[in-house]
Amino acid sequence: MIEIDRIYNTKEEAATFCSRCEEQFEARLHAISTEIAGLSELRCVTLSGPSCSGKTTTAAKLTGEIERAGRRARVLSIDDFYLDSDEMKRRGITDFEGADSLDLAYFASAVQAIAAGEKVLLPTFDFPLRKRVAYTEYQPDERDIYVFEGIQAIYPQITRILEPFGYKSIYISVEQGANVCGTAFDKNEIRLMRRIVRDFYHRDSSPHYTMALWDSVRSNEEKNIFPYVSGCDYVINSMLPYEILLIGRYFLHITDDYPADGPHYNWIQDLRGRLRQFSESAVDVSMIPMRSVFREFII
Repeated sequence: MIEIDRIYNTKEEAATFCSRCEEQFEARLHAISTEIAGLSELRCVTLSGPSCSGKTTTAAKLTGEIERAGRRARVLSIDDFYLDSDEMKRRGITDFEGADSLDLAYFASAVQAIAAGEKVLLPTFDFPLRKRVAYTEYQPDERDIYVFEGIQAIYPQITRILEPFGYKSIYISVEQGANVCGTAFDKNEIRLMRRIVRDFYHRDSSPHYTMALWDSVRSNEEKNIFPYVSGCDYVINSMLPYEILLIGRYFLHITDDYPADGPHYNWIQDLRGRLRQFSESAVDVSMIPMRSVFREFII
């Protein structure tokens, strides 16, 4: 548990606190990026983590750091290798989180082409349409480092394909809960808050819809992600201690009218009660850098 013993009632204190949290995260990422960039023979990095860990922003930060160290880096999202929804139906696949929902054969052929320095057509998957909408021709370069990003980057079905390539693995997640002035928040609870707020503002999804999916998301994590974390080369904790003091305001706003007969009413009311006591904190969104990993989840 991260211990936070005050809620920072002045803007000056709050801004200093937020800056300190960001600096600690950036220092960890910089150390990993520098080490990776210095491995001259390394061509491949995986970046995995469960839902709402901050993978997208971290991938961008990672490539930026690698390029500043003199290497060229490219992010390849494993999400782009999903099967079209029609193909999933034809195969009888209903689990969108599992490895079976990926076009593993095409992924393997793309990896092999990249490793051989051959041109490859990289797909783009459209999630609202649930299908691939484009392919981009890419010519690999022997100086490149490839960052394979996605929750699936830790799945055995993916790592087996990447093993001949040789790679380093990075895992990012909310690795600690927070105890704020004696009030505890579990690490998975923090991720769920992130997802509820992100889905509401960025994916036009209600708290009810997000929470209806959460059990299956967590089930997949327990089966396909968490058992393999110990094998990763690097672990990054994306929990920023200030976030409880900020995301709570978003959560309180979007759950204000959650119906009393809703299936998750009791949990939401309990969480709302815990968050209200921090609503007077001076921590403000204006204090959060635009490139912060936390920006994925707020507006």
